[in-house]
Amino acid sequence: MRRCVGVSIPHASASASEMDRSWLKIWIIATAVVVALAVAYEGFLRARHYLPTVQDDADLWSIQYDRVRADPHAVVLLGASRIQFAVDPRLLSQLLGGRTVAMLAVNGHYPLAALRALAEDSRFAGLVIVGVDSRGLARRHWDMQRPWLAHYRDRWSQARRIHREFATRLQEQFVFLSSPLAMANLVRRFLAGSGLPFNEYVTLRADRVGFIDYRRTDIAAIRSRRIADLEAYYRENPPPAPEAWLRDLSEVSEWVRRIEARGGQVVLFREPVTDESFANDEAHYPRDRYWDAYARVTPATLIDFQDEPAFAQFKLPDTSHIDGVDVPAFTVALGLALQRRNLVPPLAAPLGRRIPPM
Repeated sequence: MRRCVGVSIPHASASASEMDRSWLKIWIIATAVVVALAVAYEGFLRARHYLPTVQDDADLWSIQYDRVRADPHAVVLLGASRIQFAVDPRLLSQLLGGRTVAMLAVNGHYPLAALRALAEDSRFAGLVIVGVDSRGLARRHWDMQRPWLAHYRDRWSQARRIHREFATRLQEQFVFLSSPLAMANLVRRFLAGSGLPFNEYVTLRADRVGFIDYRRTDIAAIRSRRIADLEAYYRENPPPAPEAWLRDLSEVSEWVRRIEARGGQVVLFREPVTDESFANDEAHYPRDRYWDAYARVTPATLIDFQDEPAFAQFKLPDTSHIDGVDVPAFTVALGLALQRRNLVPPLAAPLGRRIPPM
């Protein structure tokens, strides 16, 4: 009978071990190369004065809406860019003694759809501050923010929240993670002869407040473009007759009544505009025939910037938005305007500092 004798193959085992070490070295080298390239690209962008900023999207908006759903007595900031780039939710929360303040404004989109959604939420009984003007109250603009609400209803999930929060932390630190500055996009631009993307002059924070730095842009060009766009808008979209405009708003008044019946409050806040923007708005939506006409019949509280001397101190370089350095003072001015109308209790001084007089 033959006995089977096991045979060891040391060379095969050694080869596998060497192969594992080789792959480890390759991964280490590849990782080092990627990190080095990322650091070099980040330095390249920062040398050209690009800054890290959080990118706004429907997921970032949904995180704020989650905060409103979790706290039915929250303060909700609705509107478009004028309020998103002017009111600091974190500071306003401090002024209001720690009350939840959520930024739901959407740049370039009037907010009536969001106001309607809050009216339809039977639990909501908070304070809604709606940054809007007479043009934004026209029925043709009521559905502008519906896509954000639809996204929250149909697509928002815990997985998306985790991904968005992780992306936010990275975007706060690194310039190259901005979509326009992605390497693939940059290569395509250079191949097309387009050069570097536009260097944005608005820095967005995780809570969706934006800070405009007009030193980083051509103010004259921005102002000229804004005025030209506004004039073109009014040529293509003449205002409705005051009677029809006011009649449509009876529906908005019902939304306000539903919120106030639950103990909530609604403020319509016409934010400051100056020069050509103010002249164009007044020419098409004269205050006495539109804003003041609604103020006489609505259950909401209306605040026009012209009635608050504190807002006159702010310069609007593009005739429509304040500079980011003025955001804290503007937030305090709005808080004091709310306090004078008994919409909030006396403001608490943030971080132990005295609230400046207005």
